[in-house]
Amino acid sequence: MSLFRSAFVLAASAAVAVFVSGCSTTAPTFQPSIANVSTLKAAGSTPVAVGAFTVQAGLKTATSIQLRAADMTTDKGSYAQYLADALKSELDLAKRLDPKATIEITGVLLKNDIAAGGFSTNSGEVEARFIVRRDGQVKYEKTKRGTAEWEGSFAGATAIPKAAQQYPVLVQNMLAALYADADFVAAIR
Repeated sequence: MSLFRSAFVLAASAAVAVFVSGCSTTAPTFQPSIANVSTLKAAGSTPVAVGAFTVQAGLKTATSIQLRAADMTTDKGSYAQYLADALKSELDLAKRLDPKATIEITGVLLKNDIAAGGFSTNSGEVEARFIVRRDGQVKYEKTKRGTAEWEGSFAGATAIPKAAQQYPVLVQNMLAALYADADFVAAIR
């Protein structure tokens, strides 16, 4: 076998191994939205606790989201916990977070998708049901959704990191929709 052919076979084998094994990336750390924190501050000063966030049974993207050949996981264990921690961080910056508060927000992650395969446009969607309890009684229960679209790329080396960077934006957008709901604001006052 010639040296050229050996090098070609080795390179092809390496490419197949990378393609088959895929890559893994971690979801970016959530960065609180200044607009969201301002909205929470304007909604009052009553302390709020964040309780358990779970995942709807059967949700395939509870711990990992497929971004082309890469899996995006979270260092929080699940994306439900990522959402809970995001909510806590914004409440904390708004000086509203108190683990002992009589008002508690819990939730269920219902959808968690990123479509990173498009060459011109990609999109994502996160959806959760939020429940607010005051002294154990349900005062609010609604589903909220966060979406985003961004420019795609043919090159996976560009498209995958760009899609991963959008995940915190999806969560920020969903939380913005929650905070904009007058019924939610009334429930946490």
